[in-house]
Amino acid sequence: MSHSVRKGSARKATRAPAAKDRPARERQGIQSIETGSRLLDALAAAGTWTTLRDLAADAGMSASKAHRYLVSLMKCGLVSQDKATSRYNLGPAALRLGLAALSHRNVVRSAAEAAVDLNQRIDQTVILSVWSERGPVVVAWHDATEVVMCNVSVGSVFPLLRTATGRVFLAFLPRAATASFVERELGGVVSLIPQSRLRTMADVDRLITEVRIARIGMTQEEFLPGLSAIAAPIFDHQGRIEAAIAMIGVRGTVDHTGPGSMVEVLRATADAVSRELGFPDPRPGASFVERLEAGDHPGAFGAAARPRAAHLVETR
Repeated sequence: MSHSVRKGSARKATRAPAAKDRPARERQGIQSIETGSRLLDALAAAGTWTTLRDLAADAGMSASKAHRYLVSLMKCGLVSQDKATSRYNLGPAALRLGLAALSHRNVVRSAAEAAVDLNQRIDQTVILSVWSERGPVVVAWHDATEVVMCNVSVGSVFPLLRTATGRVFLAFLPRAATASFVERELGGVVSLIPQSRLRTMADVDRLITEVRIARIGMTQEEFLPGLSAIAAPIFDHQGRIEAAIAMIGVRGTVDHTGPGSMVEVLRATADAVSRELGFPDPRPGASFVERLEAGDHPGAFGAAARPRAAHLVETR
């Protein structure tokens, strides 16, 4: 019996210590990872090959300390060094991790969570839409306390020219993706609306420019009598539009502009989701299609000038 007790005691003695009893050097190891991550963040922000001095300054540490961490990060493949200039950049392992993180990112889920949060925070009707073969299709609808009465719901497809959501996709999708929709709508009901200012392709071009500058699509009773709507684009890491988040309400409730307005709140929400998806620069001119049209499309953006099939929603 005594032998069994001693054996149990030995097992107890070798059991892993609780977190609060772990030695200080193990906890410092976690701090070291955090310190190294500051260097990786600084390299990512630099966007090019960087000197040790600049990198250390951006990471908030001495050059000697930064060098020690860089040696370890290079061994892991997270950092590369140019032998000719001694400058540093992100390494192949960092690229693999970044691509893996992007592949695991669920665009619709992130945008849907933002839509729910926005609806609960400001008590306005919030809509989320993505592009489909038939146009912008509603994938989420969250009513405000005062329910908006209209014949639109999840699964509805918006026209491009008469809706705030449609105007956002019109502005940030390549022209080839929207040309047939625009041609059909200009030749249809749009031309019959007396107050419509969209009658020619020149009018559409002006609208596209306005939406791109404001990063907001807006309509006032063009689609639903008595109701106004605003919409903002959500971009992926390449600056391609992935979704549009919109608010709809009685005219005058959502379509004001200026500091603190619903327009500002919606744009800030969309920009936050875009940053979460890896797009750090939602300013005018930075989207994929704007850079493509300007002839400034880095190789990382790829050559495709149409929505990716994997992100299309088929509706029937």
